[in-house]
Amino acid sequence: WPPSVTFVHAPAERLEQAGVRGPFDAVFAAYLFRNLADPDAVLAAVRALLAPHGRLAVHEYTLSGRLTDRLVWTAVCKAVVQPAGTLSGDGALYRHLFRSVSGFDTADAFAERTRKAGFRHVRVLPMPGWQTGIVHTVLASADGSGGAAR
Repeated sequence: WPPSVTFVHAPAERLEQAGVRGPFDAVFAAYLFRNLADPDAVLAAVRALLAPHGRLAVHEYTLSGRLTDRLVWTAVCKAVVQPAGTLSGDGALYRHLFRSVSGFDTADAFAERTRKAGFRHVRVLPMPGWQTGIVHTVLASADGSGGAAR
């Protein structure tokens, strides 16, 4: 990575205390928001870190809301993911995965949550293959009220 790129390991709820200061042109998060106690607060914090028209990309397990997709998720977890996780010694982690996905926002609900946090041009893109309707990427842009990019 070039010297201008830095990595910070910190809880998403405490980015400022970890020295993370924007504005940034883009923020990417994967498999994060369903594991947060307050996803709205973190979305607001991320929004505040973005430059005007900065971009947000969130890749997340967000079910479509269709019963078929929920049934596929349940079948894959109960028949494959959780038994394999138990055999590997990580059963609790994969039980958490199932519960956290099943209990989190649908893709449309997360898109609406993102809009309420001040993002515009929110789009939901499904993943192809068996994950269609189970995993989505949500893209959004800041509304232009942030600072200059660095």
